[in-house]
Amino acid sequence: MQVTPDEFDGVLRRRLAAWAVDALLLLVLSWLVWGGAALLAMMTIGLVGGLLLLPWALLLPILYGTLSIASPLSATPGQALMGLAVRSELDGSAPTLGQAFTSTTLYALSIAAGGVPLLAPLFSHRRRTLHDLFSGTLVLRSATLARRASTKPSSTRGLAAEDG
Repeated sequence: MQVTPDEFDGVLRRRLAAWAVDALLLLVLSWLVWGGAALLAMMTIGLVGGLLLLPWALLLPILYGTLSIASPLSATPGQALMGLAVRSELDGSAPTLGQAFTSTTLYALSIAAGGVPLLAPLFSHRRRTLHDLFSGTLVLRSATLARRASTKPSSTRGLAAEDG
């Protein structure tokens, strides 16, 4: 199955909007986790106070992204809301847990590097970030995937095509 460049139209804008939704959800989730950990620490008179020392700012986004992308939805809640899905580049299937973890961890490292690696989609006709390239994933519009599923031939080829 070949993916044409026009199938990536609008993906970058949708990814930015998805990021905003996911950031808001992570903010709320962070408040709940920190509040729960603080409440638990107070209820146990500090015995589980070590939970407050965990690097939640790094762990929570990686868990959120990995478990969301590796789920049957194949997208974070923000991506799903914006009509996007993550797929394996090789065969177009849902990404594996390893691909989801690699993508999410490299994304976190891109943020830690000041976001400079996140400029890669501006130079790629497939609008792929570096964490997409290194994890072997593509972010496509869900409508494209639905259209492909309705016209799927008997043999399946990968989504691989050159980036440039």
